[in-house]
Amino acid sequence: MAKYLKEDPDIDFVIFAPKESFDNVGDGERKDRCIVMGSELCDALRQGYPISELFGDGKPYRLPDIILHPHTCATVNKGTLNLPVVHFCGFDGKAGHSWNDYVLLYDSSFTPQFGERAKYVKIGKPVPATFQSSVRDSYVFQCSRHDDHQNTIEVAKACLATGIRGIFAGPIHNGYPLMEHIDGKTTIYVGEISEENKLDFCRHATLFTLLANWDLPFSQSIIEAQGQGTPIWVNKRGPFLETYLKHGVNGFDAALFGLDEAFHSARTIDYQKECWEAASVYSVPVMVSSFKKAFKEIVEEWKGPSWIILKNVV
Repeated sequence: MAKYLKEDPDIDFVIFAPKESFDNVGDGERKDRCIVMGSELCDALRQGYPISELFGDGKPYRLPDIILHPHTCATVNKGTLNLPVVHFCGFDGKAGHSWNDYVLLYDSSFTPQFGERAKYVKIGKPVPATFQSSVRDSYVFQCSRHDDHQNTIEVAKACLATGIRGIFAGPIHNGYPLMEHIDGKTTIYVGEISEENKLDFCRHATLFTLLANWDLPFSQSIIEAQGQGTPIWVNKRGPFLETYLKHGVNGFDAALFGLDEAFHSARTIDYQKECWEAASVYSVPVMVSSFKKAFKEIVEEWKGPSWIILKNVV
């Protein structure tokens, strides 16, 4: 949403969010549509700083329509300004909490299992984009944050054990010892890269890897790689991948195929169109359009101040 604020004149929301939510939004775009929340302010809100002191006439910030916000802050401030709480849980109908007023779900086939008072807003299906085939190079690629949750070291170890070249991009968090498994030949770390370079690496990779050891509600990086026709090698955990991954069609379940078996299959069979077809229903423009529609419905329905708190999932 944040990336499209300036480009789309129909988006008239003012968004208040942690800084990392706006990493891909330029300063000029932040100025009129986005209010950046630093870590100190986020901590203050968690500790009970009254949100009513921040917004409105004569206050530090103009009154926003949407707040992308950690749910701990939402609970502290719930009721202060009659704020509807919106929780994003992707596919996971069990991920919500009792304080939600609205829940955003990707797929209407899922029946939420919590919060009787919440209203469930479904995110619709898109029109596929144009498919383009690419020549594949002999490497696997992962672009994500690197920490214990993403389990990147296990991918690097598999690369070193099999001799399959692995290229890793993205920030290393919390002292995660990924570099101990980077030899500069079989395993290569390229640091944080641009969106253009990320898509280029995806476009020519044999596999996109993500052995996350937690239940992913959604993964934009997987969708971006699949949109370039790249099969995935993943831990099939969480309702998103349990539904999205079709083993042997658009990627491989790491519990069934090791890296060498998945890599060999991806090198000998062309999965590109199947990957693109799987990803096309979650393209960025379509998801932005779906979120716009959902946010507008919520704002129009809510009586009182047009405020939304959305659990930060960036």
